[in-house]
Amino acid sequence: MLGRQNRTVLITGLVFLIGAPLSACGWVEGEREAAREEVRAEIEAILTERIEAADRLAGSADRILSPLPVMTPGEEAALRRFLNASHLDRARELGVRAEDEDALESLVSAGRLLELEDSTRHWIVRPGDSPAHVVPALRALLEVLGERFQERLAELGLPAYRVEITSAYRTAEHQRRLRRVNANAAAGVSSHEYGTTVDLSYAAFAPPAEVPAEIVGGVSEDLRPHIRRIVDLAFESVSARKSRELGRIFSQVLAEAQDEGIALVIFERQQTVYHLTVGRAM
Repeated sequence: MLGRQNRTVLITGLVFLIGAPLSACGWVEGEREAAREEVRAEIEAILTERIEAADRLAGSADRILSPLPVMTPGEEAALRRFLNASHLDRARELGVRAEDEDALESLVSAGRLLELEDSTRHWIVRPGDSPAHVVPALRALLEVLGERFQERLAELGLPAYRVEITSAYRTAEHQRRLRRVNANAAAGVSSHEYGTTVDLSYAAFAPPAEVPAEIVGGVSEDLRPHIRRIVDLAFESVSARKSRELGRIFSQVLAEAQDEGIALVIFERQQTVYHLTVGRAM
């Protein structure tokens, strides 16, 4: 939720930004200023109404999540049953390794690796980690996990939050460089070097891919990107405060997938991520 002061600052900034092009009109000064004020008033009214609607939806999500439990130590332990050696064994069985970027491009051209979309209805790839390459089976797994997560959220009356991918494929060369600067990077060979593994944040969840119709309905196309950002901010404020509650819901999805043998998971403690490896061809 945005809060009254943040709303005022946001509306003022957007009204100025959207209304600014009027300064280029060739009207006389009095007409131009009157037209500008009329447009600003109209934009402000629309933004105020849509921000209030976004806050109502975000507030509802916050109230639903507030009484929900967070992960227990036992649930965390269940997502640490298969540690790095198990992930690496599965990666060698199901994945492909590239020494450098040229080898990576060859694997992509051959269809053995594919580039994940930066944004889908189930996940986003954080900008610093794009492009993200994976084996086809891992992409299929992400679709399954994302769908199950959003089904659980819908059952609770929550928005369709998405998972955030923070790390994916690393060439052998990249992994060696990372090991020199990051103490958390796996010693030796990592399952990230095979396209079978991604890291998913449990400290942040992305807002839904679609803006609710009740918020964008009747809004002109030029205003929609700004409305979208307003909605994202409202939902992100809730997911930031309630990441542990959302994380428990997603952790239950991961635990079930692990029991089915389609995924291996490490609930990391030094970094706020799930280390996820595909368990079998899908």
